[in-house]
Amino acid sequence: MITPGKRSQPPEPKEGEFEHRPEPLKVQLEYLRNQLAKHPDQPTPDLYRALQELIDWALWRIDRLLIREQIRYQRWHIVRWFIRQYIAQHGKERGSRKYAYNEAAKVLTGPYAGAPGTMKDDFLFEELAPSADPRSVRYRETLERRAREADKKRARLRPGR
Repeated sequence: MITPGKRSQPPEPKEGEFEHRPEPLKVQLEYLRNQLAKHPDQPTPDLYRALQELIDWALWRIDRLLIREQIRYQRWHIVRWFIRQYIAQHGKERGSRKYAYNEAAKVLTGPYAGAPGTMKDDFLFEELAPSADPRSVRYRETLERRAREADKKRARLRPGR
């Protein structure tokens, strides 16, 4: 459920699009390797598709420099994944974020690594950032305009000026 004032989640990647695709984790790569070891002669269609997507992603990613937004997106994606996992296991939301921040800090490596506090900051930044949705942009602009008008009115009414 999307509450008013918050942006919707970043879009799921479309076929052949890699901009909003999270990078694979070491755990996921080990899982694929183990699945491939079970089926060395003929991989299953799901395994074959997963390996093909991984290769396509690697070809796209190999020459690109990481930018801050990509690092923040990867951290947000992993924290969100751990929150969903916690809720599925325990059936409650309380404590899910703290668990997710700690697990993401353990799992992420390389340029994505960071402390649980960093995971929290990046997750909240992505969750609470305004969207490019025209309705939320108009709403934000209306609030900003009203705030400017109120500031002007207060300045006019201030005694001593």
